[in-house]
Amino acid sequence: MKKLLPYIFPFRFKITLQMIVKFAGTIFDLFIPWILSYIIDDVVPEKNKAGIYLWGFVMILCAVGAVILNISANRMAARISGDITKEIRHDLFSRTMRLSCLKIDEITEPSLISRLTSDTYYFYQMILRIQRLGIRAPILLVGGCIVTLMLEVKLAAVLIALLPILFLIVFYISKKGIPLYSKVQRAADKLVRRVREFMSGIRVILALSKGDYEKMRFSKANKRVVEAEQKAGYVMSATKPIMSFALNLGLALVILVGAFLVNKGETQPGKIIAFMTYFTIILNATLSITKIFVMVSKGTASADRIAKVLEIEDEHEY
Repeated sequence: MKKLLPYIFPFRFKITLQMIVKFAGTIFDLFIPWILSYIIDDVVPEKNKAGIYLWGFVMILCAVGAVILNISANRMAARISGDITKEIRHDLFSRTMRLSCLKIDEITEPSLISRLTSDTYYFYQMILRIQRLGIRAPILLVGGCIVTLMLEVKLAAVLIALLPILFLIVFYISKKGIPLYSKVQRAADKLVRRVREFMSGIRVILALSKGDYEKMRFSKANKRVVEAEQKAGYVMSATKPIMSFALNLGLALVILVGAFLVNKGETQPGKIIAFMTYFTIILNATLSITKIFVMVSKGTASADRIAKVLEIEDEHEY
């Protein structure tokens, strides 16, 4: 990964601007539930219609501002990630053209094809996700926790009690699932090699009536890819249902504790509504961080494979 940092460094100012825009859009998102809580608890009881219209208009401005800024930041991220990947792919292809036959045999042609296609794509996705979610998710997570503590400490205790459990779930599933993606990439390399061998030697295969044999070889390689992808998918697919269960459990506890506090007059309904919204925001941020870990693991593995080719010194033996 470090070997590809020189490709990212020239775009540092654009990335910084994109992160600032993303930060502003995320802050607007965090303000909306708090404004709603203020309207319900402070403005409505006073029957102040002007205040309701005023703060409602502020909520609309925050929503519109969040949409515009987040869309702009996402488009900037896509453009920057595409430009970075374009430069990497260009240099990778140029270096591949200058490799000696010995090096090509050592790395294998299918592996070089995979590095030029799927590996550069995974690296693009990693850079894109980091720019889109790497700023937004942590801000939503930390900001949501801070605001909930400011709203109601007793309800925040429910959230604080659940967060370690959520992080343990994410850590355990990620630890089991992330290494499986490396196996998927290796299996895909073998599949590409089988396809290339078949396409390059198709006339000989047909002349010797080896079509059924090649179909069997392809089926085995294809099956290995499917099994590797399914195994990784089975492990990682458990994340969302388990996290959703934790969300529903947490929301149920918040409603129970909140109803008890409201009945005792220790809190207000608006705070309960806002807290439930922030609870959902925090959980979604946790899920986003999980997605970042998965994509970073795949992108880092791909970056290492790309860097190994770029690090090879120029050779002119053909």
